[in-house]
Amino acid sequence: MDDLKRRATVHDVAREAGVSLATVDRVLNGRPGVRTETAEKVAEAIRALDFRRDVSASLLARARDLSVTFLIPDGSNAFMASLNAAIARHARA
Repeated sequence: MDDLKRRATVHDVAREAGVSLATVDRVLNGRPGVRTETAEKVAEAIRALDFRRDVSASLLARARDLSVTFLIPDGSNAFMASLNAAIARHARA
């Protein structure tokens, strides 16, 4: 693999080791449920491909949707109306 063109991904590691993405994930995160021989195959694929975990991608993959509720009084207050409109506009973005 040409390191200048593309970094190895977990998909590459799974393909190289002949295992599923879930198995690679278990090995990378130290989770149970992987036989020693299988973990060794994954570790060898990681070394062979010079796999480096992308921390940003890992955090992004774990991101969860966030739900926020705003309670704004109804009325003729211009500031509250403006605030309500701004929140609604950003919620759609």
